[in-house]
Amino acid sequence: MTAMTALPSALSLLGGLPLLAGLPERDLALLAENTRAYHFAREAVIFYQGTPCDRVWLLQAGEVKIVHRELDGREVILEVISTGEVFGGTVLFMETHPAAAVAFTPVEALSFSREAYTRLLDNHPVLARRLIRMLGGRLHSLMGLQILAGERVERRLAHILVKLADRVGRAEPDGRLLTIPLSRQDLADMAGTTLETAIRTLSRFSAQGWLETRRGGYLLLRDLPALRQQAQPG
Repeated sequence: MTAMTALPSALSLLGGLPLLAGLPERDLALLAENTRAYHFAREAVIFYQGTPCDRVWLLQAGEVKIVHRELDGREVILEVISTGEVFGGTVLFMETHPAAAVAFTPVEALSFSREAYTRLLDNHPVLARRLIRMLGGRLHSLMGLQILAGERVERRLAHILVKLADRVGRAEPDGRLLTIPLSRQDLADMAGTTLETAIRTLSRFSAQGWLETRRGGYLLLRDLPALRQQAQPG
């Protein structure tokens, strides 16, 4: 991990992020004074579960996975954070991080004190509304997984793949390519199942022509409508 704190660079980065679009340069400059910019390698831990939430993070490039460690030691991937999104301590609402943040891909991220970010929200209701919409989308996603908790693993994995297609998918001539590399263990952690079960289920999806694994762990979803149908609750 490396960090940089040059104000002009931070100001330029902040101004280019959709969440902060349209804010006065004066307010962005004040936020930039409290901003640090970081680079994380794939699988680097950005913050740990249970540590104090004293800074807010904003993803500039790459993807981050939010990982919760259960009491029995199992790890569950709760969410994938995409470029332009805020994360960390449920973004101001908790004193400690309820889950860890880990770089899913090489990541560029900005962080600033929660006090500085709170002041910005107080002064700019439009920013608060954007944040609420973002958090609402994550809550809806988690509720979808909760509803599927008692369903068969085929349905849960299909739901995960459809969700990833919407968030990090790229249209290709023969399907939709997930633009982050995913191991079978990653998908098992997302679906709350074992590695062996995830491998068997994904092999069935592949045999049915629904997906294809490409070099480097990238998945091409060849039949997204079929996966959407499979993801529907029974």
